[in-house]
Amino acid sequence: MFADLSPLKLAALATLAFLLLGPEKLPGAIRDGMALLRAVREFSGRTQERIRSEWGPEFADFEFGDMNPRTLLRRHIQTGDPDPLGLDEIRTALDPRPDVARAAATAREAVGGAAARPPAHDHPPARGRPAEASPAPPFDPDTT
Repeated sequence: MFADLSPLKLAALATLAFLLLGPEKLPGAIRDGMALLRAVREFSGRTQERIRSEWGPEFADFEFGDMNPRTLLRRHIQTGDPDPLGLDEIRTALDPRPDVARAAATAREAVGGAAARPPAHDHPPARGRPAEASPAPPFDPDTT
């Protein structure tokens, strides 16, 4: 939290506090600030313990600092895990190809010998065009 505070910044904050509060109020303000910090830490600790107890024993070793995105990324980059979030499992579960292949195999079995026949045209040819149109000759830019 205070990792980016250099000694120069701390000295500047102490000087500013001394100038704003004066020598009479500064010790009381430091005492109040420390009491507030202690109360926040105690509240945070109690809240974490309550959450752990409500979640059950499988989350007993859960660290709330792990929820910080920087910590999460740092840990997974350092471990070298190619799929740290388990996305491959999700992709496999959502992939429709195995289901489509199973459905196609079932349809082939149901149709039986019909799969060996050539496919029939589902729609008639367009008007004014022969049923078997010859392919257009390739474009040759030298002849134009």
